[in-house]
Amino acid sequence: MELKCVSISNSGQPYLRHRSTPGEYEPTNLTLKHPCSDHYPLDLYRASISFGNEGRKRRTERETAEDEATDLLDKDKGEDRIELSIILPESEETVANIFSMLGKPDEDPHWADVWHGGIALNEYLVSSSTDGGGVGGSLVRGKRVLELGCGVGLTGVLCAMEGAKKVTMTDREPFACYCAIASAIANGFASVARALDEDARVVDGLTQMDASLLDDIVYSNRSSECDCVEARIMNWFKLDEYLKEEDDFAYDVVIACDCLYCEEAVEAVASIVFEAFSRRQRQEGKGVNNTSLSSPFTFLLADPPSRFPQNHEKFLNIMQEKIGVSDVEKEDTLLAVRNPFQRDEGEMVVKICKYTFL
Repeated sequence: MELKCVSISNSGQPYLRHRSTPGEYEPTNLTLKHPCSDHYPLDLYRASISFGNEGRKRRTERETAEDEATDLLDKDKGEDRIELSIILPESEETVANIFSMLGKPDEDPHWADVWHGGIALNEYLVSSSTDGGGVGGSLVRGKRVLELGCGVGLTGVLCAMEGAKKVTMTDREPFACYCAIASAIANGFASVARALDEDARVVDGLTQMDASLLDDIVYSNRSSECDCVEARIMNWFKLDEYLKEEDDFAYDVVIACDCLYCEEAVEAVASIVFEAFSRRQRQEGKGVNNTSLSSPFTFLLADPPSRFPQNHEKFLNIMQEKIGVSDVEKEDTLLAVRNPFQRDEGEMVVKICKYTFL
């Protein structure tokens, strides 16, 4: 297992164009409907965030500061930065209040925020593709990508911008799927964005506004390589129900952030990853533990390194048991990032676990 350590700083250049405190996003014409909307409408906002080389410093255990770090810091013209827009509620607290008013106080509002794991994974995907190793953007370019727990679509949309052939963003919350597809549309993927299924369009019996009606769509970041961007409702613990409605579940890359937070989730996520892998194997006419794939299958997981490390170990053991110890490789990268959506949290270290199935 190779361990890399990377540090990323804003260097006086903020990631976020619009400050992340409530009320300071750019308003849109989209509003999520609900029975209490006349009293407490859930309006959606646009925020812009950029990723890439500008103002970034890199350090590794195997390399000196004179190596790649110098090359990266020389790229300060901004040509390697990617800027994307996301559509999201004003705050996680607003969503929690809405759920409470709907009589659903136990519903999860965390999808409405952007977490350090997503920031770090995006930096990994963009930065690594331009550091000479070519392991970031090239990892998703031309690939079919499945995202687990997509939230407002931060990483799924970036994968589409990085040239993924197909991106399926999944979340158990219908409102999250709505925001995720709206985020894709906001970045110019309206022509390839697949319509939301009925469960995501109709919440609590109310039909939601068509996300394709989003004003001021940005087309400059649209990748001609992406054929499909979609958002689907998925309950990790009810995979069989999801697969009944999904004919094509073969993927080349699966991504997830902050998902192994409980022991039960480990087995559920492992089952999903294995299903995507095994269906890809069958699609290529190969069985598990048989001839190697035409290109490696990859699972990318972003998590703080101190958060339930035993769950990560259990996940690796499950995959090695299902696929074979020698056929699963793991590489860890540490990223220290600041989250402009949670500025009071300061810098946080996130571990990117790259699992490769040979």
